[in-house]
Amino acid sequence: MTVSQQPLTTTASPGWKVLDEGDGEGVVLAVDFAASGRPESTFTELAGLLDPRLPMWETRQPAPDDARLFHGEDFVAHWAQAVRTAGRPVRAVLGYCVGGLYAARLAQHVSTWQDTAPLVLLLDPEPPTVPGMTADFRAAISRLSSVLTAQETDLAAAAAEEAAHDFTAFPDLGAGLVKIFDDIARAAFDRAGLPAELADELSTAYGAFVSYIAAASAFDPAPLWTTATAVTSTGADPHARHAGHRLRVDVAHDDILRSTLTADLVSGLLLQPPSAPRDTVGGHRSSGKG
Repeated sequence: MTVSQQPLTTTASPGWKVLDEGDGEGVVLAVDFAASGRPESTFTELAGLLDPRLPMWETRQPAPDDARLFHGEDFVAHWAQAVRTAGRPVRAVLGYCVGGLYAARLAQHVSTWQDTAPLVLLLDPEPPTVPGMTADFRAAISRLSSVLTAQETDLAAAAAEEAAHDFTAFPDLGAGLVKIFDDIARAAFDRAGLPAELADELSTAYGAFVSYIAAASAFDPAPLWTTATAVTSTGADPHARHAGHRLRVDVAHDDILRSTLTADLVSGLLLQPPSAPRDTVGGHRSSGKG
């Protein structure tokens, strides 16, 4: 790992949020779309359980107006430039769900400017899917239940199903779902006499999330994950099979980032010397490819 000649920075950059300052130089990067109030666990929870020596940074999303135009490589370049500018060597890159695609590609970028390739750890990795994006849409609509009529909820669901049926590409599907959400939210808030700015805020947040998910479709997990290690829950997506190594923890998908089982396993992996074999850690055995 290349050693920086400048003092350690404890603040990241607009592209990164510091979750744990740690006391080492090599930083652990975590790729996810962090959203408050989500039922799934977060890297903030995992950071609090990891070995305290490990500095950990998490991605900040680009400005919504930029994200709307970003392709997959644009997201990666945004985060790569920010971490390179910070001048810190990277010990590892972690990715959760769709973030696993960005994480593996980001690690490739990091390898172009430091001597040692960072470890790539994927937590329940998965690519974008049509059912996944429509399920996320339904979840977003359900958060408007206090202002939507039953008819509006049904119309939104039907429109989303029609968009999924007419699927041609993930960015197009995403744009269609965002428009449906925006139209429904604006009409409902207007009828309820609520500020239009609030509907705009919700639509912008949903649109940013959809941009992040849809743009990840630019990456093929099969070649991208061959040197990565996937840590999988009992509800892992089948695409995790593309990881070069797989280690399973006996926890539910929603809890994988808040489990001490995961934290102990990940800490062990992150603190191994780069040349150490990663097939077994803390009693967990990799299933390899298959």
